[in-house]
Amino acid sequence: MRHDRHSSTQSLELMKVYGLKVETIPTNRPVIRVDHPDIVFAAKAEKEQAVVQEIRRAHAAGQPVLVGTISVEVSELLSDRLRRRGIEHAVLNAKPEYAELEGETIAEAGRPGAVTIATNMAGRGVDIKLGGNPEHTTRLQLAKLGLRPGDDGYDEQYSERLPAVEAEIETARQQVVEAGGLYIIGTERHESRRIDNQLRGRSGR
Repeated sequence: MRHDRHSSTQSLELMKVYGLKVETIPTNRPVIRVDHPDIVFAAKAEKEQAVVQEIRRAHAAGQPVLVGTISVEVSELLSDRLRRRGIEHAVLNAKPEYAELEGETIAEAGRPGAVTIATNMAGRGVDIKLGGNPEHTTRLQLAKLGLRPGDDGYDEQYSERLPAVEAEIETARQQVVEAGGLYIIGTERHESRRIDNQLRGRSGR
């Protein structure tokens, strides 16, 4: 079993909780993600201001931002700060009123300039695609026309529209890549380092 600085924590945690060994599978491409060291602030207000300023900077540059928090309260506080500054954003915090929009929010989190705030983002089962999700975008376009899966002609309309949407998404993806890719900001450390690592890994997929 291989232990590196990220996998050792998971190995010990999963062995202790589930009695399972962990094998680290190398990435199929070199990791180009840049991991920055933690920044510690003397006061909570200073940290909140710094986080908002960093979001504004990346957002203005067209870089999608995923902000990870450890509680619903922090997510809502940060959302309020961004709303006051006119920064459009989405919130994922597992509250019932947001549950139905979760898939849509994740699908759009890689668009140029998108800002997403998430509580315990970690798994969620969906990768964030740079530029956006062409399949999801195509379904949205058809929904605006009143078409739903299973309707007559839906599959034909979907097949006709998808290539054009894919071309648009590819252009947006190039914009995001040039802007620096998906930018992850963690507002504070989770109790489990595994969740911190999973959040960080969102920008490396």
